[in-house]
Amino acid sequence: MKRIVMILGGKGGTGKTAFLRLLLDQLVSLSVNYLAYDADTENPNLYEYYKEFGTGVRLLNFLEVAEAKRFFTEVKTESPDVVVMDMPGAVGNKTREIIKRFGLFKIAADLGYRVTLVTVLNLDYPVINSLRAMVEFCGDSVDYVVVKNLCWDKGLGFRRWDDSKTKVAVTTELKGIEIEMPELEYSTFDTLIEQGLPYSAATEENGFPYGDYLLVSGFLDQAKPELEKAAEYLGLKIKTSRAK
Repeated sequence: MKRIVMILGGKGGTGKTAFLRLLLDQLVSLSVNYLAYDADTENPNLYEYYKEFGTGVRLLNFLEVAEAKRFFTEVKTESPDVVVMDMPGAVGNKTREIIKRFGLFKIAADLGYRVTLVTVLNLDYPVINSLRAMVEFCGDSVDYVVVKNLCWDKGLGFRRWDDSKTKVAVTTELKGIEIEMPELEYSTFDTLIEQGLPYSAATEENGFPYGDYLLVSGFLDQAKPELEKAAEYLGLKIKTSRAK
């Protein structure tokens, strides 16, 4: 089953784009046929730093009807195996409105896709509340991946999430998958941003400091088994003619 993967968040700054960068790195390494969209038109960081990586990233405001029409047309016409979209933070109501207006789940099924909603957690309630609203709206029409962003876990853990009814609904009733995103040192991440490099391109050959290279390599090594836990939902197990 092909996948449409939407990266959501109850607010900005949880690490949505950082996670999608990981996913794109893995999709490229597996030679998966994908389309990537940056729907965060206010802060299109994914587009700015990954537009020339792999098959690139397209800017698209999914919350505007005309742009959403373009999205569905491109997906139908190009028929990639995986579609990934980085959504803006705190736009749950508008996202649900567009999903309902176009009948996303039916369109996806008609085109041979299953939708995955990815939520990247920090330690606050708004992200959990936003996910709960999406679960109430989407139910079992989609699959769920919840990412604990460990850069927020300073010995406090994700107790609010772990104690929530939303976790029970997602991971038990709806068979969602919970994974972790390892922490990458802030200064190293900033160097990546300053040089406009994908994670996998952070090498000495590209002028990346060796110490930072080691930290990125360790980050990727820790992330791969976590991505593997949700490989089916994230489109990483699709066998394509382009895969080597």
